[in-house]
Amino acid sequence: MTATVGEAASPAPSAATSLSRSNTDSLVRLLAMVGQLVLVVGLVRLFQLESRTFFNVLVLASVGFVVHAVLPLRFRLPFFALLSLAAVGLAFGISGGLWLVGIGALLIGICHLPLGFWPRVMLVLVAAGVLAALRNQWLPSAVPAPVWPILGSMFMFRLALYLHSLRHREVPFSLARSVAYFFMLPNVCFPLFPVVDFKTFARTHFDSDPYQIYQQGVRWMVRGMIHLLLYRYVYYHLTLEPAKVKTLGDVVQHVLSTFLLYLKVSGQFHLIVGMLNLFGFRLPETHHLYFLSSGFTDFWRRINIYWKDFMMKLVYYPSFFRLRRWGNTTALAGATVIVFVMTWLLHSYQWFWLRGSFPVTATDILFWGILGVLVVVAALREASAPRTRVRRHQQWSASLALRRVTTFTTIAILWSLWSSESLSEWTGIVSAATRVDARGILLLVGLLAGGVLLCGKAWGVADLKDLQPAPVPLRAYLRSAGLTAGAAAALVVVAQPGVQSLLGSQVATAVHSLQESRLSSNDAALLQRGYYENLNSVNRFSTQLWEVYNKRPPDDWVQFIETPARRERGGLLGWDLAPSVSFTFKGAPFTTNRWGMRDRDYEQHKPAGTFRIAVVGPSYVMGAGVPDGQTFEAILEDRLNHDFPGGDRARFEILNFSVSAYSLLQQLEMLQDRVWGFEPDLVIVTCNPHDGRGLSRYLATTAGAGLPIPYDRLQKVMADAGVVQRMDSTAAFHRLIPFSDELVEATIHHLIGAIRHRGILPVFLAMRLPTEEAGSLPRWARIADEEGAAVIDLTDAFQGYDEFSLRLAEWDNHPNAAG
Repeated sequence: MTATVGEAASPAPSAATSLSRSNTDSLVRLLAMVGQLVLVVGLVRLFQLESRTFFNVLVLASVGFVVHAVLPLRFRLPFFALLSLAAVGLAFGISGGLWLVGIGALLIGICHLPLGFWPRVMLVLVAAGVLAALRNQWLPSAVPAPVWPILGSMFMFRLALYLHSLRHREVPFSLARSVAYFFMLPNVCFPLFPVVDFKTFARTHFDSDPYQIYQQGVRWMVRGMIHLLLYRYVYYHLTLEPAKVKTLGDVVQHVLSTFLLYLKVSGQFHLIVGMLNLFGFRLPETHHLYFLSSGFTDFWRRINIYWKDFMMKLVYYPSFFRLRRWGNTTALAGATVIVFVMTWLLHSYQWFWLRGSFPVTATDILFWGILGVLVVVAALREASAPRTRVRRHQQWSASLALRRVTTFTTIAILWSLWSSESLSEWTGIVSAATRVDARGILLLVGLLAGGVLLCGKAWGVADLKDLQPAPVPLRAYLRSAGLTAGAAAALVVVAQPGVQSLLGSQVATAVHSLQESRLSSNDAALLQRGYYENLNSVNRFSTQLWEVYNKRPPDDWVQFIETPARRERGGLLGWDLAPSVSFTFKGAPFTTNRWGMRDRDYEQHKPAGTFRIAVVGPSYVMGAGVPDGQTFEAILEDRLNHDFPGGDRARFEILNFSVSAYSLLQQLEMLQDRVWGFEPDLVIVTCNPHDGRGLSRYLATTAGAGLPIPYDRLQKVMADAGVVQRMDSTAAFHRLIPFSDELVEATIHHLIGAIRHRGILPVFLAMRLPTEEAGSLPRWARIADEEGAAVIDLTDAFQGYDEFSLRLAEWDNHPNAAG
């Protein structure tokens, strides 16, 4: 086209000018990414999201992203592989990292041996069996305990996909790609990890515009962080311990909050897949609006897309084509059943690598069995239904809303079954729904009405669209980056104390609680159950508590029931300390004397001129994790003899009759069994906020064993609760827990009465553990005072101290020597 008179011809842009614009455009996009990553790192720091290891790996990944983004394409995959190995060293140190990488290299090497496919499969199975024996300590092993869950996470499912890909030659071999696939950068932080398909991992690497992939990644990371914050709110403020579910309102809250705890997994998976997107792996979305599933097959497709694809590839399709000779309907139903049976077994297998145990429980079988039947029925209905053109619901749809609400309600109820310790516990929860209350009716009506209104719209259809191979215009890219950065920046602003003070005290307290990585009050009680009741109640749904337990050293940090100190006695006493044993318990020397006391040796007959004090209590009085001679009663005895020499009494002796996991009833029985024989002048009874729960559990156990209770007040409370001899202990516990305060008060009455009957001074010592809430102790202290005991209330003894520094470890709230 020629220029007209009076117009200047516009010169065509030169190649240099175009290149300059392209470089400037790329620099702006990179800076936008860096800014968003700075916000992401800041959010993880401000809200203490996940572990310290995750923060360190996130910083490594953010710095590595900048280097990775400017490298030539051919160097990016090897760089990611090296970065992933660096993350292994960062998480496990040199020794643990070498073990992890060495075992992984051995497994990868077996896959590439010059043998047939099935011989290689058999060698992998043999290697897995040997590793399982090492993991479960059936064979001696020098592998650090924290390595096993991550090793299992990296190889237990990916090896199957890798071998399948090698067999079908789906992806050409590359050492960098294999290392990158198995040692994926974020995997060192997450034992629960998406089952990424090897073919998808290789095929999607930079198959679209890089900055669209990067932006999708950071958007999913921010979304994952929002999921984790929502999880914390549910975990800290909405979860109810099963034993505290008493009414319809409690049932609704428990069922809803139990299902919502899955936000933890979906949040972690979004963080993982988002981080992998930062390095060019355009992996599919991990969980797509699974709370809005419109049916059971739809739920199966949405809840964990990676697991669904894994099962379809390795289980469903092979099963379907083998069963197809009997017709498509039979093949579809049979293959779906096989998928759910294998899902159940493989989830238990996964749990073995994470926890070292292989759970096969009635609740597992029922959950997967019922869900499998529902999916089979839904799949058959879909297959037989006439094909209709799929319409996108632009407006609200009543039928869609009802289908979603029905699906959500059913799945939530099934989820509460799966999360229960036992079938009897779940039936106890469900039976509480018969006790209708106004709160329950309001919750049901509000949730159903809100659910119907929200679920009638087709949310998020556009989220699943593919990215474009060509770059989007810079303005559109910055708009997308701005929305993500704005969401992250808003959370950063809310995390500031000055902003929180403007939100009101209740909102500020709730927001501040989301910035803490801690156990909820329910899980803190569960942690104590492990010590007071000899129960390991950490299940697959108490992820926060599981992470705490997983940090315990495997050798000497065991439950008391596993030590040589515990001696079974039977009767109401149950157990006591074996005499003359010596070993290491929770990192400290533990010795008992000839009488089976955690104490120095004493003569049974009281020496003349001696004032003798007997102490009964549970593990924190026994001194679990505290070295010999450093328990508080030993220190007190030395101070009394040092500060008050001579006088009417030539010597003080404090005899420690405490035993780990003792309930108040067992303290009472210990008086009869042993204490009176040592002629005490004073008896100290100790009490803790969780004694009501521990006593309820122990009385439920005695009822299940048919042991008679020879104490009238306890008999009356148990009768009021509807507990009879030979009742199932779990059912008895659920009946007793609402009466826990009454049980404690009745036992205190019998304890103090037994002591006063012998003309001995009773002392009631109210104590709590570091970081533990005071609970009902003040009320119980008043009861003890009314019964005629001298009361010493030490529930505020830690005030002014850093209570976290006074406990044995993060996973053990028992006081250390200083505590």
